[in-house]
Amino acid sequence: MNGADDPQDTATWDQSLKQLAIAAQQQPANSLPRQRILARLIDALQKSKKLTRPLSNFSGAMYEEIYAEALQRLYLYICQRIDSYRSEQAEVLQWVNFLLKRRFFPEATREIMGKTADQQRFSLDDLDHHFQVPEDSSPSDELRQYLEEDPDRLFQTVHVQKYPKATFQYIALQRLAGFSWQEITLQLNVDVPTLSSFYQRRLKEFTPYFRAYLSS
Repeated sequence: MNGADDPQDTATWDQSLKQLAIAAQQQPANSLPRQRILARLIDALQKSKKLTRPLSNFSGAMYEEIYAEALQRLYLYICQRIDSYRSEQAEVLQWVNFLLKRRFFPEATREIMGKTADQQRFSLDDLDHHFQVPEDSSPSDELRQYLEEDPDRLFQTVHVQKYPKATFQYIALQRLAGFSWQEITLQLNVDVPTLSSFYQRRLKEFTPYFRAYLSS
């Protein structure tokens, strides 16, 4: 946790977070009401300032990059797997901090440490193949609408570390609009390897959302 915890303050957050988690579980999977409640839950977790910061051999900018990646993985997991939370077994903060410390921070560490080598082997053509849609097709318009509305606030909240404007939502919309990678990197002042690596990882995570939306 961050600093010394006030037990009364923690109890208040526990109660509020649990109410949101249970409310989300009571809504149909993938429904707009559930997505809105999950957005409120994630926002509350961020405002609580009670998410753990795991010990690590890394520090400074490297630690912050790993931690940001771990948080984004955690938030995505919450949105996808809120039904796995058991209110009778743990408080929400206990649940998410356990996941953050034991699963997502180690995963993010491995991901970030291997990123440089991955970038050297990565082909931009391979990335475009996954998300490219013919300009005159209706799925392109549907995807653009889904990205713009972003009902669960996932696309607009995940961004390149230290570049809050470089969100997945912005990058994806620019790609759909026909901008080249070189043009996007000039807009955001982020180098192509960093931008494309971030985009590739998020695209893989969000693909189930796109497929579910287009098939609905």
